[in-house]
Amino acid sequence: MAENVSALDAYREGELPLPPGYAIEHGADVLLLRREGGTVVAAFSARGATAREVKRAAWDDRRRSTNTA
Repeated sequence: MAENVSALDAYREGELPLPPGYAIEHGADVLLLRREGGTVVAAFSARGATAREVKRAAWDDRRRSTNTA
């Protein structure tokens, strides 16, 4: 996956590997990264978010939540 690929494009094409239970919700201007249960993990600009930064946010959150459980 290229470093500067849009997160939304990568997600739509199945090229954004998120942890189990994580998903992207998108609107005109924003991408929301949600974990299972609907909790918002992070918000990104729909136009500027790269797949790399969304993937990193998801996996970092997964590690934090796993370590505190």
